[in-house]
Amino acid sequence: MIDMKKVKHILISRVDNIGDVILTLPLAGILKQYFPNVKITFLAREYVRAIIERSAYVDAFYGWDALSAMDQSDAIEQIRSHAFDVVIHVLPKKQIGILMKKAHVPYRIGPSSRFYYWLTCNELVRFSRRKSDLHEAQLNLNLLRPFNIELSNDLNYLHDRMGLKPVEPLPLHLQSILKPDKFNLIIHPFSNGHTREWPISHFIALINQLPRDKIHVIISGSQKESEAIQKGIMTQCPDVTNISGMCNLREFIQLIGHADGLLANSTGPLHIAAVFNIHTLGLYPITKGIDPNRWAPIGKKVEYLTADPKCDAPSCRDKNDCVCMESITVEMVKDRIMSWL
Repeated sequence: MIDMKKVKHILISRVDNIGDVILTLPLAGILKQYFPNVKITFLAREYVRAIIERSAYVDAFYGWDALSAMDQSDAIEQIRSHAFDVVIHVLPKKQIGILMKKAHVPYRIGPSSRFYYWLTCNELVRFSRRKSDLHEAQLNLNLLRPFNIELSNDLNYLHDRMGLKPVEPLPLHLQSILKPDKFNLIIHPFSNGHTREWPISHFIALINQLPRDKIHVIISGSQKESEAIQKGIMTQCPDVTNISGMCNLREFIQLIGHADGLLANSTGPLHIAAVFNIHTLGLYPITKGIDPNRWAPIGKKVEYLTADPKCDAPSCRDKNDCVCMESITVEMVKDRIMSWL
């Protein structure tokens, strides 16, 4: 167990994507609840800085992009300069485990399922993500066991421990995107290949069936996805607003926070929308480990639709062309969205 009398600075390490980071933020909130005077720093990719800096429970952002580009000796010296007393390895990453040990961080917490943590950590926690039926945010709580504190895996409680601050007023260049007299619906059709995706033909059919006098459709996506959106969607849905590639993450967060609803596959924007309690509809496969039981966003207005539970199409195992996802019909999605009006 960790002697908290000796701890002044805790590092939480998770260097992957938006949704993963959002579902890790409750660790910071819980630690602040029990140890309010301890400084909490979050090690993450620069890509997600705007999310982490919104949390009232995280005191500092530590960029993995810059740290990982350093020579090992320089990286170790920089880690030492921060005087971390504890590091919590949420996302297994061998390189980070080695750096933290060589920097002599006193308490190093990691899952026992990775052999390299037996060599680099001195606080091993036994649990399995692969075999569990728990939600990702609940699984992360296992890594707080060495603190010997009372833990609740209630999802509403974990939502409140994220601590994301309310969005500010929209900047002038984004205000014209939203229509005050209509329901502003953001549709985020791609996931950068991170999950199974609803077919683009289904998104197009849905958009063309939504009543334009009531719903203002905004299509979002990354710069990388903007060309596919322009060619694949906008040519068939010319009367919607396309903002793909136009916003950085900070601006996109603000826009989501001021919108009325968001539809997406299991990807980062879905979790952002859920945190800010706008209507959120996620589309999920049934495959264990990427289904809503594990990755549903946490929020008060969250809904999701899943593929046909009887689907056993072999193509879903290897391809993004998922027959199971096709089984979520346009009518099912449209009915959920119309119920929000």
